[in-house]
Amino acid sequence: MDIIINGLLYGLLLCVLIGPVFFALIQNSIEKGFFSGLFMAVGIALSDSIYIVITYLGISQFVENPSFNMWLGGIGGTIMIVFGFIYLFKPIPTKGLKQLHAEETKWFQQIVKGFALNGINPFVLIFWIGIMSKVTLDMAYNTTQAIYFFIVVIATVFSVDVLKAHFAVKLSQIVTPRFMKIMNRVVGLALIVFSLKLFNFVLEGYDIHLI
Repeated sequence: MDIIINGLLYGLLLCVLIGPVFFALIQNSIEKGFFSGLFMAVGIALSDSIYIVITYLGISQFVENPSFNMWLGGIGGTIMIVFGFIYLFKPIPTKGLKQLHAEETKWFQQIVKGFALNGINPFVLIFWIGIMSKVTLDMAYNTTQAIYFFIVVIATVFSVDVLKAHFAVKLSQIVTPRFMKIMNRVVGLALIVFSLKLFNFVLEGYDIHLI
């Protein structure tokens, strides 16, 4: 029971950390429907699971290397800013939301989108390294207990993401083309801001401050 409670708490903590994936998931669900948001949530859960495995196998030793941090931040910031400009200049669809929702969901594309947006954010990796340290050093879980803990964490995050997609679709009943345009711009700007923070993180390694 202690493992389950801790897993729920840390899962909810990860859910309330508002990052680029949060905005993208909401926008994606509003525009393309529940199943698009669902498959995007699958991609997010997959990337989180891979991060857990990587941190458990000891990537934290590489994170102590400043060069590794700068490369990771540079690549993540570049990918994120590309997504940001795509959303920023994304044209408003001429079809209504109900027509868009009726179209076939490209499930693999949505999984890749969720996987990429979550996976290239170094702060997600840092978050998992922090939790891994807590689990192994403070909580002193053995391998079996750690597996149960992370299963609960991932299940919690996935369930909340599915709920986000569900309620976002409910908003589509009142969404107008103008609202969709504003939403795209907000998502795009949010992604660009997060990318600038990553670039700033990289430049700090050279004692240069972007923001």
